[in-house]
Amino acid sequence: MMMSAIDFKTSLTTMNVDAISSSQMKAVKTILREMDMTYQRMTEISSAGAGLFKFVMAVVGYCNVAKVILPKRMAVASLEKNLALSKNEYDKITKELKALNEELAALQENFHKAKEEQQELKSMAEVMERRLRAADKLISGLESERVRWLKDLEALQNERVQLLGDCLLVSAFLSYTGAFNWEFRHELIYGNWMVDLRARKIPMSENFKVEKLLATEVEMSKWASEGLPADELSIQNGILTTKGSRFPLCIDPQQQAVNWIKRKEAQNNLKVCTFNDSDFLKHLEMAVTYGFPFLFEDVDEYIDPVIDNILEKNIRSAGARRFIVLGDKEVDYDPNFRLYLVSKLANPTYSPKVFGSAIVINYSVTFKGLQDQLLNVVVAHERKELEEQRERLITEMSQNKSLLKDLEDTLLRELASSTGMMLDNIELIRTLESTKTKAVEIAQKLTLANQTSAEVEQSRDAYRPAAKCGAVLFFVLSELAVINPMYEYSLSAFLEVFNQSLARSKPDPILSKRLPKIIDTLKYAVYNYACTGLFENHKLMFSLQMTLKLMEADGQIDTKELDFFLKGNISLEN
Repeated sequence: MMMSAIDFKTSLTTMNVDAISSSQMKAVKTILREMDMTYQRMTEISSAGAGLFKFVMAVVGYCNVAKVILPKRMAVASLEKNLALSKNEYDKITKELKALNEELAALQENFHKAKEEQQELKSMAEVMERRLRAADKLISGLESERVRWLKDLEALQNERVQLLGDCLLVSAFLSYTGAFNWEFRHELIYGNWMVDLRARKIPMSENFKVEKLLATEVEMSKWASEGLPADELSIQNGILTTKGSRFPLCIDPQQQAVNWIKRKEAQNNLKVCTFNDSDFLKHLEMAVTYGFPFLFEDVDEYIDPVIDNILEKNIRSAGARRFIVLGDKEVDYDPNFRLYLVSKLANPTYSPKVFGSAIVINYSVTFKGLQDQLLNVVVAHERKELEEQRERLITEMSQNKSLLKDLEDTLLRELASSTGMMLDNIELIRTLESTKTKAVEIAQKLTLANQTSAEVEQSRDAYRPAAKCGAVLFFVLSELAVINPMYEYSLSAFLEVFNQSLARSKPDPILSKRLPKIIDTLKYAVYNYACTGLFENHKLMFSLQMTLKLMEADGQIDTKELDFFLKGNISLEN
């Protein structure tokens, strides 16, 4: 009946096998056991029944298996449920992680920015610290210079107002005074020209000094170390020789100029000739071409016209070439070329043309200059180590002053040429530190040298009476030329007599006893030396002149009283 139902097959195919209960399965198994039927036997009985039997057996098998896997299915379902929950949790966590990663990325970006800012601030702090240190060094390094520069600036501002009169005096000095002796120069500059400028109300320095305006202490110190006497006339002559616009012609009977020039230009490959040398023109051409200094010594009143173009500086140009006509040749002219002419004649006569072409300079020795020179000779003979120390000090002081000036100039040049932020100029700071260190060291050396020099000069001054006596005697000899032009005595010859007197005088370890012996021996030697060449009728006059000048130098005679004794009352005659 059941199998004949219309929807039987459909009910079988749509049957929910999983809905079969265990009691139903038990009942089916009981029936199958009671039937004791196999599929083969069922096939023989009924093919439809065999199909149904097979279906039932399959369902039973399935139910048996389902019974075994049910817990597993439940576990799988539970796991799937947990998986779904975990997946949801995972998705939630993934979203949160993504958000956190995005936040972390933003934080890292901010961190990098903050780190870059920190590094930038650190770099800026280092720069600021370095600049602060540099500023401290600049301030401390330049503080000492600041005071001096302010004083110099104030002095320069005052000098700017007075520059007109000072320049007039300096120009006149360089142009007109070279040929005069010290007394005439002094009277001309300070007694006439300065008075005239003041009368015309032309501004000028109150305490005008030619040497102060035209030469620095470094230059004067260097000249002294090269053998130029330190008296005012010699310094002026050094200025005229080095600063004049024309080449110098030195009237140098005592050979002071020629000795100084030779020492001054020795390292510059100085060429020395006379007009009597047959090859002087060849050497002169070489000096003009290559810029060597050239010295004509023993010049008399005649100057070879072949050097006129050089004296007058008739320099010609052809394109980039500069040349001068020397004789019948065109000689390339080097601007470093310097020409010196030196004459031994005491009172030469030169033509106006020579005075217009060269600057004639009177190097005739002054009393103070000769006294200092003779003092050097005395001390070198009596205390050689003292004179060597003095010469060494002069050289060292000259070098140190020159080095100090170079350091100051270097510092100013670095400051003036510094570009950008000055505090970032490491080279400038290093230069400043090096300059200040060296400057302090040199200043200390100069201070010590000045102290030592003062002590040396004090020791040397003890021998000055002998040098003073020698200077007086030399000028007495020089004045004999007024009596007779034949009575000419060179300084070199007098120095021989002076040295012989030092050697012949009786030695004594006590200076107070030694000096009178030197002076007495010197007087005797000079008197004998002079009388050898004097006419008999001039010897008494020489003796009187020598005695009077020595007494006058010692302050034993009044010059006005002596003039009154010799000349009488001139005002009454007038």
